[in-house]
Amino acid sequence: MKNQLFLLLTLVCCFHYSFASITVKGRVFDKATGLPMEYATVRACTLPDTTFIAGCITEPTGNFSMELEKGRYVLEFQYMGFVTSYRNITLDGTKNPYDVGKVNLSPDSRMLNEVDVVAERSTYEMTLDKHVFNVGKDVGNTAGNAIEVLENIPAVSVDVEGNVSLRGDDGVRILIDGKESGLSGMSTQDALRTLQGDMIERIEVITNPSVRYDAEGSAGIINIILKKDKRQGFNGAVNVRTGYPWMYGASLSGNYRLKRWNLFASYGFNNRSNIGGGVNQTKRYYLDTIGAGPDMSFDTIFTQFTNQTTERRMRRMGHNVRVGADYYITDHDIISAAFVFRYGRLETHPVVKYLDEYPLSGTSSYDERAEDYLEYEPMYEVTLDYDKTFERKGRSLKANVRYFTNTEKASSDITEKVYPDKNMEQVLSALYQKTGNDQNMRNLQASIDYVHPFLTKAQWEIGAKYTNRNINSLSEVTEKDSLGVYHPLSDYCYDYEYKEQVAALYTSIGNEWGRWSAQVGLRAEMTDIMTNLKGYAHDGTDSINGGKPYFDFFPSAHVNYSVNEFNQFQVSYTRRIRRPGFWQMSPFRSYNDNRNIRMGNPSLTPTYMDSYELGYIHFWDKASFNFTAYYRHGTNMIRSYTYENDGVFYSMPINFGKADDFGVELVAQGQMTKWWNLNGNVNFFRSQFNGKINDKVYDDATWMLFGRAVSKFKVSTWFDLQLTAHIMGPHKEPLGMHKGNWWIDLAVSKEILHGNGTVTFNVRDLFNSRSWGGESWGDGFWQYNTSTWNRRSFSLNFNYRINQQNMKRNRPGGDDDEGGGGGEEQQSDEGY
Repeated sequence: MKNQLFLLLTLVCCFHYSFASITVKGRVFDKATGLPMEYATVRACTLPDTTFIAGCITEPTGNFSMELEKGRYVLEFQYMGFVTSYRNITLDGTKNPYDVGKVNLSPDSRMLNEVDVVAERSTYEMTLDKHVFNVGKDVGNTAGNAIEVLENIPAVSVDVEGNVSLRGDDGVRILIDGKESGLSGMSTQDALRTLQGDMIERIEVITNPSVRYDAEGSAGIINIILKKDKRQGFNGAVNVRTGYPWMYGASLSGNYRLKRWNLFASYGFNNRSNIGGGVNQTKRYYLDTIGAGPDMSFDTIFTQFTNQTTERRMRRMGHNVRVGADYYITDHDIISAAFVFRYGRLETHPVVKYLDEYPLSGTSSYDERAEDYLEYEPMYEVTLDYDKTFERKGRSLKANVRYFTNTEKASSDITEKVYPDKNMEQVLSALYQKTGNDQNMRNLQASIDYVHPFLTKAQWEIGAKYTNRNINSLSEVTEKDSLGVYHPLSDYCYDYEYKEQVAALYTSIGNEWGRWSAQVGLRAEMTDIMTNLKGYAHDGTDSINGGKPYFDFFPSAHVNYSVNEFNQFQVSYTRRIRRPGFWQMSPFRSYNDNRNIRMGNPSLTPTYMDSYELGYIHFWDKASFNFTAYYRHGTNMIRSYTYENDGVFYSMPINFGKADDFGVELVAQGQMTKWWNLNGNVNFFRSQFNGKINDKVYDDATWMLFGRAVSKFKVSTWFDLQLTAHIMGPHKEPLGMHKGNWWIDLAVSKEILHGNGTVTFNVRDLFNSRSWGGESWGDGFWQYNTSTWNRRSFSLNFNYRINQQNMKRNRPGGDDDEGGGGGEEQQSDEGY
């Protein structure tokens, strides 16, 4: 491994320097406002034949830079809605770099009201260390929330409870705008459900992150980028939605850019109901060791069969407010501040029914356990960012401070009644209980990153980050006695404190030479986790109370090779970690189902993952194809373990052993005809696992399959139609098996109000086929379960855009024609 890293580092440090290469630079400004223009397109064409040679886009400061050989060129400056400007230059080698100065673009009044699509960004892009998916292309995204948007992202899987996994691994770190956010705090699923799809610009899937990212997340990182427009003046959007099961909501977003200020704000409200449920069947048995045969075989004697059904009605309400501002101190210094407030309210009313049959005695019993659960989730977040760029292209300094607090206050009333049979004619006994849980999380983050270019196309990065997280959880379960007095149940009452500190330092070096580009880096992280179960007496040898510090190195390496503009290869390696979080280490025990209880494991240790990838992407004019082969080696893998004690099943995470995954992933998209677009992905891999549970070795393998296909139809000028099919294959676990799953979504959209409005109709789970479940077994029991979190749903969404063009791209860019202007300069521009 050290030799491989040394070889990659040697390759990166190699560079190609041509004395005939000349750097051409300058800056592009909006002539009307005097502000720099980001994402303006600069094209260089030879003279006199106007052959396209090179191109680039401008940075936030308006700066651009490109490498050209000696000769005569015409530079073409383009921006959507502005008059194209041209500059003729002659490069004879006497000036290097060659500065064209300040280029001013004037708004084109003839184009301000046009809505024609000039250029279209690809829905799928691959960079050196990440894959980018522009979610605006999917018809149904604006009507859904972030969970529903993630369901449409290749390689990403979302189960019925909203748990997100990447290539079959749920060790995914979810970021908002590149950083951990209060929007993904203690309850990630609930936070993502309150984040509406129309607030999302794009999603970055990073399966092999470089060292600039936190090492946390064994499967990789999903980075959700929110919208923040930087066009001049005011623009915004209004969304209104309704649906069945009963839901309604609205969102407003606006952006105002004037000179050195960029102000943005958004508000979202959502009220949604869910209807779900499930079935859990359990067989209990023992082995008759007394009547063993000559071959020491034992008879299995069933003692109890339980058929458990759950019906769940849920209502979730949330407010989401985000306000902020960017201020351009100078053309090179930007300071940004943002405030986020989220308030969630959850009501759920599960009814659990147990039918117990005892075959040895021929008797049965019937229980009904009903709960009224209420939870409040207020969250506050404040961020401060500072971005500095320099005259030299690629050199930058970024600093960030972020603080957020997340609170969950929950309580419930539980009533359980026992009957002699399911006819419910007589109550044998009744049980009344109350639960309460009060949690508070405080999180402080600070980071700084510096990028320094050197040589011709090489760059060096260095950065540091510090995270401090404190969580306090106070939980209580009480039960009513015969006198009507509630008493605490000691096994389910606790006061738990969790503290986590992570200090990180990283550095990397990258270079481009010819068709090759590469980057290697190393990240060091110091972690200290302190847990304290108050009132718990221990002898110093247990794992519940005390500190758990550890130090780790995380290398990464990425190499890209572009055969030509249509074919690209990538090889990468990263080492990742999955730290057991608060929920996994907390002694918390769920209690809505007192026969199946989930609990944490304070003795968990981190999972480590070494990931290797080989990727290939090919572009056609209207299609692309990406193939990725990968291998992952994980140690200290965390698996769920279930055991029985006095008729109660306890599920908890444990460190199981190691796992080796070999897989391939295919992603393809294409414009089949003018009216039909087709894209999809398939992820297929084999997982070999080996580990111990209660001193018993489990050595087995399983195949896993995930797939998705999206077909979009443009039905004349009337409407757009989208069908999305999902499939998840079955797979084995050390002590169980997950069943397969499939479902289909339908969306129809229509442009109205001269292209400023869109009406979308969605059907989620068209055939009501989506469910989750499987089998599990252990000493003396076998279980089968299946559940649905939300049944088939319908929604209607209206989106109205203010001062926005409904383009299929988010940023301006030039067309692909190789023509260009010639002759003398056609528009007079000022110098410095």
